Amino acid sequence: MAFRRKVMIVTATLLYGGVERLVVNTAKWLLKRGNYYPIVLNLTGKGHFEVELKSHGIEHCSINQENLRRNVIKNLKEVRSIVQHYQPNLIHTHQFASDFYGGLASLGFNIPVISHIHNPQMESSFRKLMRYFLSRWVISAFVAVSDGKAAEFMRFVPAAKDRVFVLYNAIDLDSFQLIDGYNRIDYRAQFSIEENALVVGACGRLSWEKGYDLLVKAFQMVIGKVPESYLIIVGDGPERLKLEKLSADLGIENRVVFTGYRSDAFALMSTFDVFVISSYTEAFPMVALEAMYMGLPLVITDTVSAKDVLAPVSLVVSPSVESLAEGIVSLLADPEAREKLAAKGKRLVESQFTMGTYVEKLETIYDRVLEGKV
Repeated sequence: MAFRRKVMIVTATLLYGGVERLVVNTAKWLLKRGNYYPIVLNLTGKGHFEVELKSHGIEHCSINQENLRRNVIKNLKEVRSIVQHYQPNLIHTHQFASDFYGGLASLGFNIPVISHIHNPQMESSFRKLMRYFLSRWVISAFVAVSDGKAAEFMRFVPAAKDRVFVLYNAIDLDSFQLIDGYNRIDYRAQFSIEENALVVGACGRLSWEKGYDLLVKAFQMVIGKVPESYLIIVGDGPERLKLEKLSADLGIENRVVFTGYRSDAFALMSTFDVFVISSYTEAFPMVALEAMYMGLPLVITDTVSAKDVLAPVSLVVSPSVESLAEGIVSLLADPEAREKLAAKGKRLVESQFTMGTYVEKLETIYDRVLEGKV
């Protein structure tokens, strides 16, 4: 296949998470479409998704530096060496570390940089100052995952307003094939959960901004109203031990399951009755699209910046223990409401949020940047 151009996609890690999943799926679909040849630069070299890149024949590389705050000059030289070796036509970065290294490494090579804006609200003052510098003088264009994040970013860097594109996240529908021999009852039995129990679920990186502490506390209230319910949280991260201790302190550890990282996460999610996003701050969670495509009704907090898109197909609540518990209980108690939300959500994903459409729009942005139309 003759590719017209090369794009280097830069990410800090390929650990399990929405951003990392988007990077992998973008590379897969760019390769499939044949217009832009993708090269993935994984700065730390860490991540479960490395295997998936290899399985799809996607070229990838790393500087293998676990702590990107150390040896900054050395790291930057290595990134510049990689850029010089591959000579991409374009660099596409995701999140601050990638903006920093990818942006500075492009200087002198006349390679335009596109920065993907996910959730800059979470960044420190230093990072925001550095991002301001990069945004004014280094980065050519920006892709925001929602209108809300685009507006937030433009308030921070008004000079960038004519260079910001909004491109909602999307998912690869081909990734949702359940494993051979899958059985919902057997999957529940792994955790001693009865066939007729009601399962509340969540999936993602266990970090503070995801609000899993809210979910665990809310679930204590849910059990009081729906005693046959369980909570399964799929994923791993820095908050896991705290969350496990919290569930024990609340006396509900026999009803809360922490699975850790699972390569069969989608199969586990298919055993849920209600899916919850309890974040304190969130842009456009990939896992929301994944859950909707799997036919799960959603309860989401109103801190999700893409709630304008998700609200018609979700139950939106405030990020408080009481509101979260009330929303979960209302759906668990109403099978018809669950079914209606699930059907609407799946139709929305299938019609608007597929990777084929996403990458087609992304390539249009790439073309505009390379043609100097931004």
